[in-house]
Amino acid sequence: MKYNIITGLFVFLFLACNLDSNDNQKDMRYQSSKKGLKSNKKGFKSNQETPSNQKEGHNKKTKNTMLNDLLNLIEKAHADKEKYREKLEKEPKEQYGISAFTTLSWADLQGEKISANTERSKKYRKHVYSILNTIDDNELKNFSKIITSVGQIQFTFNTLNALGYTLENMISSLYSKKDSLKEIEISSLEKVKNLFEKLLSTTSIVSKMMRELLLDYQNDVNSIKTDINKLKSHTDKIFYQMAEKSKKTEELKNNIFSIINNLSESMY
Repeated sequence: MKYNIITGLFVFLFLACNLDSNDNQKDMRYQSSKKGLKSNKKGFKSNQETPSNQKEGHNKKTKNTMLNDLLNLIEKAHADKEKYREKLEKEPKEQYGISAFTTLSWADLQGEKISANTERSKKYRKHVYSILNTIDDNELKNFSKIITSVGQIQFTFNTLNALGYTLENMISSLYSKKDSLKEIEISSLEKVKNLFEKLLSTTSIVSKMMRELLLDYQNDVNSIKTDINKLKSHTDKIFYQMAEKSKKTEELKNNIFSIINNLSESMY
């Protein structure tokens, strides 16, 4: 009888131990499962952040490329502007043979000629030189004669001055703000770059038009060298295009200023 009781106790303890062991194993499996679930969630979160980081990196790369392209344009344009300053400093007494300068006067009552050695007259001539950059210095005399012969001295040279002034003003403004351009948003940066490219292109087109006029005259295209009426008809078309290009550059300049002026206000 005593033996049976002892045997029963051993069986009972054995079963109790097995139950505890099974419970512990279940707890361990449950905890392991929870950890695995947490680990998977973390991995899922990491995968969600990757596209965002990639987009940010792509935008930064795009902006840097665009900024560098714009800065290169500004630097080149500024270097060209300095060439015309140097050209003015080396200006010969006859002012490269452009006799039109001695004909043109300022609108005020002082009677000052554009050929005068004053600051405003020198700036005027520099602006003209910057647009007539496609014509060799020794050919500027002939260009002036063509314009004089059709009676369009004032319109032609005033338009060239306006184009040169707009170009110089824009280059100087962008050059002075080049270190701040990185602060503007990528969309605004793209606008400035595109607008400045168009402005440079438009003034370049006018420069080429003046060169083509000179060449057409020298080659007597459509008898414009021997027939003054045909020359006037030919130049009228060119002058109309010049006026349109001048208006376009002014619009482009104003659009650029609307962006970079806001930049200045936001930084100071």
